[in-house]
Amino acid sequence: MSSRKAALTILYETEAKNGYLNLVFANTLKEYSLSPKDTAFVKELVFGVYRNKLLLDYIIRKNSKLRLKKIEPKVLNILRMGVYQILFMDKVPDHAAVSESVSLAKQNSKGKVPGFVNAVLRSVLKNPKINLDELKGDKIKYLSVLYSFPSELTEFFVNTFGYERCEKLMKASNETPELCVRVNTLKITRDELKEKLKEKGIETKETPFTDCGLYLYGANEMVRKEFSELFTVQDQSSQLSALSLLPEENDTILDLCSAPGGKTTHMAELMKNKGKIYAFDLYEKRLLDVKLSANRLGISIIETNVKDATIFDPEFEEKADKVLIDVPCSGLGIIRRKPDIKYKDNITDFSEILSVQKSILENAKRYLKKGGILVYSTCTVNPEENLEMINNFLKENPDFSLDPILSEHITGEIRKRAMSGYMEIFPDTDSSDGFFVCRLKKRNE
Repeated sequence: MSSRKAALTILYETEAKNGYLNLVFANTLKEYSLSPKDTAFVKELVFGVYRNKLLLDYIIRKNSKLRLKKIEPKVLNILRMGVYQILFMDKVPDHAAVSESVSLAKQNSKGKVPGFVNAVLRSVLKNPKINLDELKGDKIKYLSVLYSFPSELTEFFVNTFGYERCEKLMKASNETPELCVRVNTLKITRDELKEKLKEKGIETKETPFTDCGLYLYGANEMVRKEFSELFTVQDQSSQLSALSLLPEENDTILDLCSAPGGKTTHMAELMKNKGKIYAFDLYEKRLLDVKLSANRLGISIIETNVKDATIFDPEFEEKADKVLIDVPCSGLGIIRRKPDIKYKDNITDFSEILSVQKSILENAKRYLKKGGILVYSTCTVNPEENLEMINNFLKENPDFSLDPILSEHITGEIRKRAMSGYMEIFPDTDSSDGFFVCRLKKRNE
């Protein structure tokens, strides 16, 4: 019961306070003493509900006499949890999904509400097949409900990628991502880490795009803590940003949007902890994560600075050999990892974020020495924030050009894409987070 209480708290707090699901999840679990098995259950339940929220609401409407707006927020989330367990969690017995939901309703409401919850879930049990035939006349509405993408975002995806590709992309974005880690090459090789994990009963698979990544199967939180000095949780797409910069020993590098530090520490590992990395971010609290990660991994060359990357700092003009800008973006490439992104207000209004990205690019170019390298990356699949942004930058800055990405650490099929100077990665075609990575070179003269 405590695991379902935790799940309800996470869902309610995220929605009521407009919080970030992953952060609310992490903070809430600190208040509960859950086993690794219960923690995994809570994660599957809350992230599953968010991945399928519009579909769950559609099913609740079909099995309820009340309109959704008439249902109290906590009760609605109890229903979502119950329906999700019935339809998507095979290991949960139907009777447990119903009885535990009713118990939660008794604890969080009064009067006839528990009976209402019981009636809705038993109605779902009588007809558990998901039938959206009535929506097929409206293609946008159909996809929106089936994959729980708000209509505005669904329409944007259809207009950008076409209907068939849009459906594949949305389906892939709703899948649960595998646990991917980056090996700390300052302390261990990938093969050595594979052997250590094997001794603990953890199965692994090498990442196809990078030579420093592993997929882990069966690794609970205890194992992750035990090996925390030897790896960093990071998707293979995200690993491509630092690899594309080709950091070398004794480089001076600026990382303008550093927190939480995954790419910053990756660069330090590639530099063998020799040289200097200036890590910027807006907030000291977020830079603390960078410091903690560096300490955990045994890295000493990172200096953090509270700075706004959109405001030029003349102190660093032409100081850097290389600059990394993993810019703030719409996040449309990491919906499978952060499904609450789908429900952001004005999700397809990119005007503000495009302005921020352009400002950061303009500042980054001035921090580079002549002949220096700039890597621009995002975790979105929106062309405006990716290749269109770079093409416009190159038109306005003839002293920059695309530079082939020749990293020996980038492996497999994606090496061909890297030769063009940029890589577009998509969840549906690459089984990875959606990312864009581009390498630019500043002329010597």
